[in-house]
Amino acid sequence: MAILAALECMYECFPHITLPQYLIALEVRKSERDGVPHTLASLVKKLRMPFSTASRVVWSLTEEGGSIGVIRYQSHPTDRRKKQLVINHKNLPAEVPQAVTRAMLEYYGDTVRQLKRTQV
Repeated sequence: MAILAALECMYECFPHITLPQYLIALEVRKSERDGVPHTLASLVKKLRMPFSTASRVVWSLTEEGGSIGVIRYQSHPTDRRKKQLVINHKNLPAEVPQAVTRAMLEYYGDTVRQLKRTQV
């Protein structure tokens, strides 16, 4: 349900987005939220896709590479030769993360409420 809600919202915001673009954007968002932003090499390894394909799709998700602009390159904090992939929050409509959060709460809400009751 959460994936479907996110896909629907993403489609409403970006009706021309492809599934590879969506998967890469979702993986970049997840890794950044986990505190370990991807580099292009780590994204390729995680998604098991050719480097040239990942590079082309990531580029299409940047402001420089297309009209979507939801991903940006950021300097790596310890290695100046590397760039990290992060979400460009200024171009990500608030509806997308809200749709995912809402869907997750609707899907897992009962479980979360039960866990909170047992912890009290």
